[in-house]
Amino acid sequence: MFNTPVWRGLAAAALCALLTACGGGGGGDGGTDSAQDSGQGTSGGTATLLSQPANTTGRLLASNCFQCHGTGGQGGFESLRGEADEVQKYRNLASRPARSDIMAAHAQGYTDAQIAAVIRYLQQ
Repeated sequence: MFNTPVWRGLAAAALCALLTACGGGGGGDGGTDSAQDSGQGTSGGTATLLSQPANTTGRLLASNCFQCHGTGGQGGFESLRGEADEVQKYRNLASRPARSDIMAAHAQGYTDAQIAAVIRYLQQ
């Protein structure tokens, strides 16, 4: 029942909406840079860029897992930390009908690359 084009489309739209809502916006008002206005954070016209954490894609996607598995992959359900074979297990779930397992429904919404990014993030 849930493995129809309509449900897949709704799931994809819901995932896009969730990822958009979870993504960081600039939050700016279109005005000038406050660091520039205050004279802080710049030196001779060059700005210092803060480094972003590695694997931001994995971090963003893993935030969906934390709703059930807890922050950092350790919580109310099975731990996600230290599972070396987790990528293959999760890929295998994607071949199950969505109604047989809630994790199968989640797995069908991700590509292999996205699943691998989540696992790499959890193994950091």
